[in-house]
This record gives sequence, structure tokens and C-alpha cells, in this order.
Amino acid sequence: MPEATPRFDLLKSPLDGRNLIEASAGTGKTYAIAGLFLRLLVEKRLAPSDILVVTYTVAATEELRDRIRRMIREALDVLAGKATDKPFLADFARGLADRKDARDRLREALRGFDEAPIFTIHSFCRRMLSENAFESGSPFDTELLPDERMLREEIVRDFWRKHFYEAPSEFVLYAREQFRGPASFLSLLRAAPFRHDARILPEAPPERLEGLAALRKAFAGLRRSWPKSREGVERALRDEALNRTKYGRTERYLEAMDAFLARPWAALPLSEDLLKFGPDALAAAVRKNRRAPTHRFFERFGDFISVANAVSGEMEGQVRFLRCELFRYVRQELARRKRHRNLRSYDDLLSDLRAALRSEGSGILSGAIRKKYRAALVDEFQDTDPVQFAIFESVFGQGETALFLIGDPKQAIYSFRGADLFAYIRAASYVQRRYTLAENWRSEPGLVRAVNTLFGRPRHAFLYEAVPFEEARSADREVPSLTIGGRADAPLKLWALDGGGETVSIERARERIRRAVAAEVARLIEAGRRGEARIGRRPLREADMAVLVRTNREALLVQEALTGLGVHSVLYTTGNLFDTEEALETERVLKAVAEPGDEAAVRTALATDLMGLDGASIERLMGDPTAWEERLRRFHDWRDTWERHGFVRMFRDLLRAEGVRPRLLALPGGERRLTNVLHLAEVLHGEETRRRAGMGGLIQWLATQRDEETPRLEEHQLRLESDADAVKVVTIHKSKGLEYPVVFCPFNWGSSRAGDVYNFHDEKDGWQLNVALEDAGEEARRAAEREQLAENVRLLYVSVTRAKNRCYLVWGPINRAETSSLAWVLHGPDGDPSSAVDATAARVAGMGGESLRREMEAVAAASGGSVEVVPMPEEAVPAIRPDPDRTGALEAREFRRKVERAFAISSFSSLVEDADRGAAGEGLPESPDRDERVRRRAAEESPGRADIFSFPRGPRAGKCLHAVFERIDFADAARGALEGIVREALAEYGFEPLWCDTLCDMIGRVIEAPLDPARGVRLSGLDRRRCLHELGFTFPLQALEPAGLRELFAGAAGDIPERIGSLRFRPVEGFMKGFIDLVFEHGGRFYLVDWKSNHLGARAEDYGAEALAAVMGEDLYVLQYHLYAVALHEYLKGRVRGYDYDRHFGGVFYVFLRGVDPALGPGFGIFRDRPDRRLVETLAEGLVARPCGREGP
Repeated sequence: MPEATPRFDLLKSPLDGRNLIEASAGTGKTYAIAGLFLRLLVEKRLAPSDILVVTYTVAATEELRDRIRRMIREALDVLAGKATDKPFLADFARGLADRKDARDRLREALRGFDEAPIFTIHSFCRRMLSENAFESGSPFDTELLPDERMLREEIVRDFWRKHFYEAPSEFVLYAREQFRGPASFLSLLRAAPFRHDARILPEAPPERLEGLAALRKAFAGLRRSWPKSREGVERALRDEALNRTKYGRTERYLEAMDAFLARPWAALPLSEDLLKFGPDALAAAVRKNRRAPTHRFFERFGDFISVANAVSGEMEGQVRFLRCELFRYVRQELARRKRHRNLRSYDDLLSDLRAALRSEGSGILSGAIRKKYRAALVDEFQDTDPVQFAIFESVFGQGETALFLIGDPKQAIYSFRGADLFAYIRAASYVQRRYTLAENWRSEPGLVRAVNTLFGRPRHAFLYEAVPFEEARSADREVPSLTIGGRADAPLKLWALDGGGETVSIERARERIRRAVAAEVARLIEAGRRGEARIGRRPLREADMAVLVRTNREALLVQEALTGLGVHSVLYTTGNLFDTEEALETERVLKAVAEPGDEAAVRTALATDLMGLDGASIERLMGDPTAWEERLRRFHDWRDTWERHGFVRMFRDLLRAEGVRPRLLALPGGERRLTNVLHLAEVLHGEETRRRAGMGGLIQWLATQRDEETPRLEEHQLRLESDADAVKVVTIHKSKGLEYPVVFCPFNWGSSRAGDVYNFHDEKDGWQLNVALEDAGEEARRAAEREQLAENVRLLYVSVTRAKNRCYLVWGPINRAETSSLAWVLHGPDGDPSSAVDATAARVAGMGGESLRREMEAVAAASGGSVEVVPMPEEAVPAIRPDPDRTGALEAREFRRKVERAFAISSFSSLVEDADRGAAGEGLPESPDRDERVRRRAAEESPGRADIFSFPRGPRAGKCLHAVFERIDFADAARGALEGIVREALAEYGFEPLWCDTLCDMIGRVIEAPLDPARGVRLSGLDRRRCLHELGFTFPLQALEPAGLRELFAGAAGDIPERIGSLRFRPVEGFMKGFIDLVFEHGGRFYLVDWKSNHLGARAEDYGAEALAAVMGEDLYVLQYHLYAVALHEYLKGRVRGYDYDRHFGGVFYVFLRGVDPALGPGFGIFRDRPDRRLVETLAEGLVARPCGREGP
């Protein structure tokens, strides 16, 4: 037996050197980190800013920050004479020589605690790179790329184009059998760890396909001869000499040859039907004492088979090369594109810091970091990887900095995220001191004994010498016990699944187990309600129980079974929002809203749970023309709302009108479903705002996100519905760090066999990571399966150690479970751990259900009563009734407060809307203006003629035109570039491509039109660096009402004051928000431009100066551009040195795109104004709210 690791003494262990603390589950790891922090403050006289604390999630940093702060406060209380029940703090205080100095230091530490560097590993690296930019050679302005999977997908598609678009057609046909397009390469990347240090096996060279010419020649000969040979070949194939069992489908063979030779290229590999034409196959099918039929075509095809087999071998070699080349290409191209686009991923933060530390010769960077941090505490170190360890080794492997690495290799379960247990193993040999924390503060003593028994049975439970299992002991404290009927049962229940003498299929086992788990949960809930099941003195409740699963699918199966028995549960999984049924139903409903004239789409939408109609109801509805028309009208109304006010306003109206909330909540799992719908609404609203997508664009985006090949982003993980007093259904990976009184672990019997693509670490090569894209030999496969079994054992350990009072495991004769973690810990033989998978599989495969149970009972017997083996209960139980203590008459609270509606975010649109639409800003879009207020008579219509006047009207057309002008580079507006931009926008907003030439012609006229003829201002040739597209502004707004706004405009010319005074908006204050389509600088002056797609007539003459002036007044665009002028005036005051309105403000251009025609003169399609300086300053003074004593923006 290896020598036991010394126990860590939090009070007396040295505070220097390199230390590794292995903290078993429930042993107070976080408390130990807080205690070390406290000792460093007092004993080493460090400030909080001197002590680096690193962990792996943002949530963990917040928990550590809170726990350390509390530790400091509690220590101050003890030093002030307050009693404590924590031995460490009491002993710490007693051992201080100068208590006053310690109090002073801790008080100072609390005051400066916000400066404590408690970081995730990524935020630590990012800060070091930015704070030491010169030492690290790091660029200042890189953009952080949270998820690089979309960029990888882009690169994979380029890889596909590079290797297949110009490849020989024969090879493309061959490769198509193995690769289903770029998606197959993406799947291959996902199947293996994406690590730059991984060695890809095999190292295949490219193939030249030298036999291709011979193949083509032979194939051409076959094609020429086949039409004349077909009839004779058919007779030969029907010859009685051939065994009809082997040659009984002559017509099918002939059709296969017809199809094969109808192609211009040979499609390899050859199918079984085609091989029937070869002499070897014919000879093997001849009946006894008969001769094989002959034909010249058979001989030719035999020669072709030989050539085809040779070329197939070459093609297979090229396929093997491409699979390996994919990883090399993606690695190199990903790095190149990120450099080119000035992007940096989270992984790059680590690799860039490591590279900087390695490249420096004098150690300036590592010295600077050591000088900044005189101690470092690294939490969850079992989840490290080679890059992270290299960073800590480079920085803290020398000098006087104290380094503590804290983790538990038995809980290293995040290999899918890049965590590398073998990096931890290397680190363990690098430290000067190695300790263990083995005093369990979480679980009741019996459960601690049970875990010790379970994992103590195999000699190497975790399969590697460097990951030993050392028994934990119970802490000396009272843990409330679980009792049922006043009796404390064995805390670890081993359910024996009865196979009836047979092996149970995986699906059947899952079904039986999930029902048994649901029944036991229901039984415990009922016992708790009766007061029979108690934890200490309180009744057991739903919130005390958790079911831990491996996959999201298992989670849904368990929740379905719980729901069937009336048990309220919530999911804690990594499921994605776009994989839900609600995402599919939302897409169907949105399609019907976007196309209300498509009655099939409307019927599909009505059949969703969101809308709530079944087939019979839809049939009755369609049988009543009046009712059906009313339904269609609703969809038309929602479309209109979407166009006018945006997606979220429409969707909110739809949810309310159709009663979606109460309907979903009444369904099984309704709370989960409603949470998904509301989450979808939020995501879609955000995407609409970001992309300014029209209906078609937003629906297409949703469909793309739902595609299973689209990378899933963490931000779209399912949100947790209300978890108040509910059973938790949690994936094991999500459960790490959590604890529950009662835990069910029903599915810890997954196989440890390697798949077609697998990875392993080569112990003989310093634990080098290898990725095998095909079988790399028996030794490699054994190593991969050993690693997989070890990970499964670690998952089992994490599962059972979440329990405080009771844990359930399920085991029995389940198909393909002979290499599972439970098979190993319960039945694994002694011997070399490197062959543990095969040895365990061979032993368990020879055992029946009774033998398995006998060995389970042997484990129970060795546990001293802490483990009990019982048959898995499978009797049906009734659904539980609602808890009478939590039901009864519901009464809504009465709202008595007054909601102040004046304070709001206002805009031009909100001011000019009628008062009956509510307070300004209420329910109105806060997005760029898209001519939302076009005349309602200008409904969208189909083109009658292909000129700009017949281009469709309405908000969607306006959005399309705005998108085009936003993307144009006026300095490079060649026809080819314009056409690409226009076609993309037309497709995005759902218009036919036939409008491309019309729009390009219009754009050319607008770009060449003189905006300010006197100063020679036009858009043509305008440098993009002198343009700001979609300049958004928000300024604080003073209290404003219509009369006050009219007074501000009193000095304006014409009838503007009267028109402003006719507004009826409610009094508002808060903020004024808007978007200016374009601001540009020319000759030292700044101009603002607003694009208008309004249809004023079918002739250019309808867009003359008088017509434009009328529209500007009638639609109150005059108010709009004065608001824009105020915003730009304030913007320039804060950014242009020596700003003066008269010198720097150039003017306002409202460009009515349909009417611009330089050939008719500058007066058509362009409204021009330069607001009076006094009016702009008056408006700024009366509208912009300023902090007291401050002038300017």
C-alpha cells in the first residue's frame, strides 16, 4: 500500500513554497482557502491585493469572495472577545502574540477587500496581459470572442471548398459516402478534444490519385460497350448454371449497372450489386459440375474492378489525409483569422500568456507578476490543463511566492471542457509538499462509511497510482439524520435490478429505473407529509431530493416520470433553448404571423400547444367561415403590429390574446415550458434589435439556431424555472459543488468502450495527448478505455458524495454495462489497472444476476450496516395529491401604489403618437427610425413596373433601403460591389432579386446628387472614416409637455410652432433617444442625413421642393431633425476642440430616395436646412437636463 498522504493542518502548515492540497468531497475546501487567506493577512502581513486567488467559474469567485470576507469578520469578532464554535478561529486567536496588531491588520484588510484579486483563470490571464502589455507583447485593443465555434464552422466550410470544389469528380463521389458535407467535418472536430498540443493519429500523407487516368479510360470503355452488351449480359446472368440464391435479382443488378454507367464519372467504391458482374463473383456462384457463363463485358469489368480497387485504396488514403489535415488546417487558420480580425478567445488568453512567459529571456514578465502577488491560492486545480499549469509553474515555480494548489483529482470530471487530469498528475510531482483534507463535514457518518466501503473495494479504485483513494472520516459535529418511522436505515441503498435470468436492454432498463425512482420519490414525499420521514426534527420535503443524471435526455425522462406521479420538479441541465419543443412551436407561430395569407401555415400554428387547438377544433373552425375569417384577421393584426412596433410588442399581444400563459401552466411541465417561451421572446427581441432584422430575417435566424449543426452557445442554455420546494433533476456535471439530503444516482452504468474516434494520453511519452481518428492499435485503445472508465468512476464518486443523508444506486445485468463504473467498483478484479476494462468486462459477462447480487451483498456486509442491497421496487404507486398545507383559496394582492408614468425613454416617434397610445415611450420601439410613419394608404404591393417608384412601400422596404445605405462604402461604390450589397439586403428582407438593378440605379443617383451645391458636398468618394452610420444618442430629458415644446419653437419660421403645439403627448421626462442614419464630415463641417423611403408619387416631379416641404411639416419631420440637430450639437461640443456651431455644423439633409435625380437638378428628392443657431441652443437649453453646476454635455 502507498504511504498515506499527510493531513493538512490549517492552523500550523507552513505558508511558503509550493503546496498541493487534495480535498476530498465535503471536506471544507473553501473554508481551508479562507483560512489560508486569513493567516497570510496576519502572519505574513500581506494586504488583500497581495494574495491572488484563482478559480474556474464566475460563480465560484463570488462564493470565495463572500466566504473570505466572512472569515475575516468572524476572526475580528473572536479577537474582540466573542465566543465561536469554530475550533480553527478559536485556536488561531489564542496563538496570536499581538492581538491588537492582528485586529488592526484585519480591519484594514476589510476596508481594502474590494481590491482582493479573486479571479477566474481567464480573467487573471487577461489582466496580466493588459497590465503588462509591453512585457508580454500583447495588443491593447483585441476584441474578446466568447465562443469561437462559429469561426471554426466558417473555417471548416472553407476547408471543404478548398479540397472538394476543384477535386476530381470521382474522388468527390467517393468521399461523399464518408462525408455528408462540411457537417461531417464539424462532427469530427466535436468528437475529439480541440487542443493545439494534441497529436493527431495516424499521420497520413496526401495521396496523388495516380491511378485516376487508368480508371477513367477503363470506365469509358465500359460505357461504350454496355449498350451493345446489355442484352447478352442479361442472358448470361439468367443462366441456370448460376446459384439463384446468389444471383436471384437479375433485374436489380442490371438497373444498378445502368445507373452506374449513366454517370459521366465512376462512383466508387463499387456496390455489391455491381460486383456481381465480376468473373470472381460469377465463378463463386456456379452450381456443382456447371461452368460459369461468359461474356466479353464480364472480362472488361473484371479488369475495371482491379483498377477501381487500386484507385479506391488511393482515395481512402486521401480521405485519411483529409481527416488529419482538417485538425492542422483549422488550428493554423483559426489562429491566423483571429490575428487578422484582432480577436482573442478565452483559450487564447491562456496560451498568449504562456507564450509571453516562455518567450521572455530575462524573466521580466514573470518577475512583475510575482512582485504583484506574494501568495497565490489556486482553487479547483483538478480541472487544470497543461497551459494553465505551465503558467503557474513559470510564475510561481521560483522566488519566494507561496503557492497553494487546491483540488481533488477524484472529482476531475470536465475533460470535455479541456480539463486534463494528467496535467494535474504532472503537477503533483512538481510540488514540495502534498497534503490531504479527509475530514468530511457534509454527510452523516454512516454515508461516509458507505462511500469508503464502495471505493475501498478495488485496489486502485480510480485506476491510476497518482489518484489514490484515501478513506475520509466524519467530522466531529452533529449532522441531522434521515429517519423514516423513527428508524434510521442504511444510508446507501443499492437497488438490484432483476433481469429474470436475462440481460436487460439499455432502453428497457432506463424505462424501469426512471419509474422506480419516481415512485420512491413520491413515497418519500408522502411519508414526509405524514411526518414519518424526517431530517432531524423537520419533515422531509421535495426540495431535499435530487436525481443526478448523465445526459439531458435522461433528465427529461426522469422529469416526465415525476410529473406523471404529480411530483413538482425542476431541471438543472445544459440543455439548449433552441432544442426545445417551444422553439419549434414558436417558429411555426411566427411563420403564420409573417404570412397570414398562407392558411396551411396558420393551421399549423393553431395546432401548437401555444395556440391550443386540436385537429377537431381546427376542423370545426374552418367549417365556420365567419369564425375562420376572424382567426385570420388576428394573424393579420399581429403582422401589422410586428411591422409597426417590432417583434416583442406583437408577441406580448399574442400571448395575452391567446391566453398562452395559463394554458401552458396547466400542462405537465408547464412552468418549464412557459420559462422557455419567455426566454425565446427575450432572445428574439435582442436579436431583432442587434441585427435590425425584418420578419423574414428573424424567422430565418430562429430556424438556423434550431438546426442541430449550429453551435450551441452557453448564453442560450435553458433557464431555471421556479425551484421553490421542487425535486431537482441535475446533470452530474452541474451538481459538482452542490449537496442534497437525498440523492438518486440511477444511471451510473454507462459503457467505457472507446468509439471510432478516441483520445488517450501516452504514459511513455510524458502523458502526451493523442487523438486517434481510426484504430491506433490495441495498446492505444486500452489506454483510451482506461481513461474513460476512470472518468466514469470519478463521475460516480461526484454523484454519491453529493448526498448528505441517503443515496440510491441501481445495478444489475444491463446490456453493455459490463465496463461501467459500477461494474468496476463492485466486481472489478485485482491486477494491472491498464487492462481493467477488458478484465472487468470478461468477469462481469460471465456472471448472472444472482452472482452480481451476491457480490453486491458482500460489499454491504463489509460496510458495517451502512450499505443495504434491496430489489428495485417496481410496484405502481398512485400520483400524490397536492399538499393541503400549500393549497387553498388564492387571493390576488391589491395594488395600492401609484405608478409614475412620466419618467420614460422618449423618442420622436413617441412624441408624435396620439395620446391614447399611452405615455410617451410606452410600448414603442426604441430602434432606428425606419419610416414607421409612412402613410397608411401606402400599403405594400407587388411591383407593376420595375422602377424605383414601384418598389414596394412600407416599413420593411424602408428597413431594406436603410440597410443598403448603412453597408455602402461611398469611396468604393463600384457597380459590382453595390450589386452584392443590394442582393444580400433584398434576400434578408424578403424581396425578389429582380429589384437589384432598380436599387443600384437609384443608389448611383443618390451618391452623385449634390447635397450642398454651394460647397460641392456629395456622398461620392466620401471616405468611410469620415462617416458614422446609425449614430445612436441618448440624452437626459427635462420635464416636457406640448405647450413647453411649442414655446421652445416659438422663434422658428413658418407654421412650425403651430404644428408642434398640436401634439398631444402626455408630460414626460427621463431620456430622449434616437438614431441618426448618417453623420459625415466634409471640409471641416459635420452634416446629418436621414434616408426616407416614403412614396410621394410615381414621378420625380412629385418630389420637388414644395412637395418635400409639405411632407416635412405634415409628418413633423421638422421636429425630428431639430431633435437630431440638438443631439449632434451636444455630441460635437464634447468631441471637437474649439467647437463652434457656425463653423462646424454643416446642415441637415433629408433624402427622399425615390425622387433623387441629379439630371433634373438639385431640388428634387433632397430637403435641406441648416437650423438657426439660436433655435438649436434654445432647444438644447430647454430639453437637455444637466447636472447641477455643469455646462455642456
